Amino acid sequence: MTLYIDVIWLLNLCIDYLLIALTALVLKRRFHHIRMILGALFASLIVFLMFSPVASLFNEPWMKFLYSGVIVWIVFGYKRLKYFLQGLLMFYFVAFMTGGGLFALHYFWHTEIEVLNGMAQVNSGYFGSGISWVFVLIGFPLIWYFSKHRFDTIEMKRVQYDQIVDVDISVAGYTFRAKGLIDSGNQLSDPLTKKPVMIIEAKLLYPFFGEQAVTNILDFHEHVNEEGVEKKLLERASIIPYQVIGQSQPFLTGLRPDKVIIYQQGERFETKNVLLGLQDKDLSPDGIFQCIVHPKLVLGVSTDKLA
Repeated sequence: MTLYIDVIWLLNLCIDYLLIALTALVLKRRFHHIRMILGALFASLIVFLMFSPVASLFNEPWMKFLYSGVIVWIVFGYKRLKYFLQGLLMFYFVAFMTGGGLFALHYFWHTEIEVLNGMAQVNSGYFGSGISWVFVLIGFPLIWYFSKHRFDTIEMKRVQYDQIVDVDISVAGYTFRAKGLIDSGNQLSDPLTKKPVMIIEAKLLYPFFGEQAVTNILDFHEHVNEEGVEKKLLERASIIPYQVIGQSQPFLTGLRPDKVIIYQQGERFETKNVLLGLQDKDLSPDGIFQCIVHPKLVLGVSTDKLA
């Protein structure tokens, strides 16, 4: 077996830089390219140190931890202990995740790349096996790209879930619960009554009033039955001026609820001073929430003022 240290070092340098860049992206930290390059250079020096008299030290966990700490210090600096540990732990997490992804792809594709003491084994020519190098040079960026987008998705979901609340809605004596998204950008109010408008999916009313009755009210159908179930809804219905891109009608069907109760972080907000804007489409493609809560209903406004 012949090992070409310069080739392995170059590969490690590129991978170390990508790992550092992904760590910075996940932590939303500024890119200091010079510091990142210096960090990658320092990290890649381990290739040469493994063939030096001090190689045995790098088998010790404390030495590996110390070496990683220096890398993070070079790249991100030291502002406070929490800031430093956050960078160090995320660097480890990113390294383990991308390394695990490559390991999985290796067994999935049954590539001929072999690992010996953490280093790629090169057997054929100066650059080694063509399949192995294609696997590393293409596979790693693919794992890196996939990981970046997964982190972005997780971050968006985390922010979204932080704004999810439980909502109890009572209409004409029926009460049902839905998941609501508090949207600070929702400033929709009824121009006449000045009541805040909470958008809900119309299908939430189907089990209690029937799909046809709700559809007739939703579209202000000319053949609305003014008796029975539809009368109950008609008595509470109103028209709210509202238009968004992709919506043909310049208004929204509103319903006056008996009451709305919102549960947020152990607090309970109850109000009658609200209108329900009916939406005939799903508000969340993945079904995370079924209504959009007006911020006035929960942010800085007491229940007494809303009631």
